[in-house]
Amino acid sequence: MSEFVVAGLLITPFVKYAIIALLVCLPIHALLARRGIEHWAWHPLLAEAGLYICVLAFLNIFL
Repeated sequence: MSEFVVAGLLITPFVKYAIIALLVCLPIHALLARRGIEHWAWHPLLAEAGLYICVLAFLNIFL
């Protein structure tokens, strides 16, 4: 994938993947919070960060 231009600045695809990963993780977080699954994690914020990193890595590898 190539860079895209925003206000005259070249933005790498990684930034786009990071935004997409955030948009994917928000509904997943809401689902996990509603089901109470996040309470099973030792540290819920670390588990959420790990989920975000996994989604971001998936996007980088497969897109």
